[in-house]
Amino acid sequence: MLVPRDSCTTMVYAGSGSSHSWTWLADLFESRGIFNVVFGSESDLQGGIEGSHSRVIISGGDGFEIAEALNGKGFSNLKAFIRDGGQYIGICAGAYLPLPSSISPFQQFNISKTRISNIRPGISLAESSTTRYAVRYGSCSIFHPVRGSVLLDIHGSSIVAPLYGGPVFKEPDEDEVLARYAGMAEQATTNMSHDEVRTVLDRTPAVIRCRFGSGELLLLGPHLEHPDFPEANDVMLGLMRMTGNDRSVRIPWQRKTNLDRSIADLKVAILGLEHRSFVVGSKLWDGGRLMELLDAIEIRKSSADGMVSDRVDNLLKASRDEILEASSRDAQEVESAPSNLVEAARLTVNEHFSARR
Repeated sequence: MLVPRDSCTTMVYAGSGSSHSWTWLADLFESRGIFNVVFGSESDLQGGIEGSHSRVIISGGDGFEIAEALNGKGFSNLKAFIRDGGQYIGICAGAYLPLPSSISPFQQFNISKTRISNIRPGISLAESSTTRYAVRYGSCSIFHPVRGSVLLDIHGSSIVAPLYGGPVFKEPDEDEVLARYAGMAEQATTNMSHDEVRTVLDRTPAVIRCRFGSGELLLLGPHLEHPDFPEANDVMLGLMRMTGNDRSVRIPWQRKTNLDRSIADLKVAILGLEHRSFVVGSKLWDGGRLMELLDAIEIRKSSADGMVSDRVDNLLKASRDEILEASSRDAQEVESAPSNLVEAARLTVNEHFSARR
């Protein structure tokens, strides 16, 4: 049975297709004093997974773009890693990747045989105009019944965690159910009638475990790692067999750096979006998501020095310029700013964790 050791390294995917949600993992690990974590891109998975890694985590984002980024060697390396005893943790978009699919390149990573219930044939133009409700998947659509807090039943204990487009699984034939949906919390936003939501979330699987070779996959619909849900955080660490420190670890005082001006300028540009949303690929972005990535950089900026600092600075400036141009034209097209900001955050957070180790 796989038992990852805390002395081994966890890789968190923060490459092409990633949204802002991987930064929640950084916050969780840092708050518990867990720094044996690296934040990798698609090139790290395409090039091969080091033997020192005990687990790979892929969180939320654009599942289609992530799959394209891992096409070929990325998926084959992940399969070999799990088969040889590694632990794969898929959250939201990352949980869809190993599920049964005939669509390229998803079919390269078919490991779990469990299917999802939040899928249906066809999609209307109105529904496809916002990825908060539905996303095209071949001739079908994956729909999101609830956005926000849902109730989870974990072996008789009830906790709350947010659901932002993650899968609702069908009852598995082979995989193990670790948690079930038990309805939505009051603050959740429904995309369907309440009766339909109750049906979709009526004791349906929310977290499953799949065995593969000597390793395992943990597939999570809800975001147990979200920093506003401490009980869910404890469950998340338990699933990963990680303990961390009992007391929270504070991020050190931040000195002034050459990134300060670029961070301030980008903040102004993001605020200028005035709550507008824009679609990149099949992922809906807005200023709030961009700001979370920028916050992850700002609180760890002192760890970025030399070439990393220069690279981050250039990415921040490029993001600012594109956002300002789009805002001046009242345009909805902001294509590279999210990916530039994801990469800037990845570089900064990775340097910070390396320094804290």
